[in-house]
Amino acid sequence: MLLAACVATFAFIAISDVTSLDINLLKLGEYYKPCNSEASGLPNTNANFRRSPCPALNSLANGGYLPRNGQDITKDSLKNAVVQMFNMADEVATNQVRQAPDGVFALNELSKPGLEHDASLVRDDAYFGHDPMVVNLTLANDLIKRADTNGMISTAAIAAVRRDRATFCMTSNPRCQFGDSEKGKSFTQAALLLLSLGVGDAISVEAAWSFLVDEKIPSNYVKPAKPVTLNTIRVKSAELVALAA
Repeated sequence: MLLAACVATFAFIAISDVTSLDINLLKLGEYYKPCNSEASGLPNTNANFRRSPCPALNSLANGGYLPRNGQDITKDSLKNAVVQMFNMADEVATNQVRQAPDGVFALNELSKPGLEHDASLVRDDAYFGHDPMVVNLTLANDLIKRADTNGMISTAAIAAVRRDRATFCMTSNPRCQFGDSEKGKSFTQAALLLLSLGVGDAISVEAAWSFLVDEKIPSNYVKPAKPVTLNTIRVKSAELVALAA
């Protein structure tokens, strides 16, 4: 298994001495992804940087749209960030942050059982013991190779990946938990990947890699022209479920 390597960049220039960087000096939108040695998504970590199993939220922290250390977050600040950056309708954003802890929390707290789920697109199941923030590059490359000749990963391709991840979980993880609740979350997230991070019916290879692996908002990213509503998500999720059957 290949795990994503450390990416530490400042103004798109790699640096080797991350301890000398004051993240408070970074401008909004400048990208900095902490190394695995200084960050963690484990629920009880004491790491300086906290990250979650959700690449979209990690992308927001890496760009400064959430606190860069992944701490001192509230439901309101999280909701505002996803609305402003991804044009989620208020009802969608409210629904997405509902399960986050009350009060002030850190991103790694979203790794607790019941909040994260098995059969992720690019992360290992909790059973295998890896830090939940770490990307499995084998899974990421498997997703990317589903792209068509135009470099686009279609709704049907995402549905096929969702089906394959569920099958792998049920056949390789003796503690696989992928019931109706987990299925609902996974297909909702797949729908949001296409609707909010992609172009509706597909997502480009470049955008998928940037969001899912680098956890970086692409420089050419354009948020949806219209707010992504619950009904739009339900329709796309149902399409994905049908294609994955």
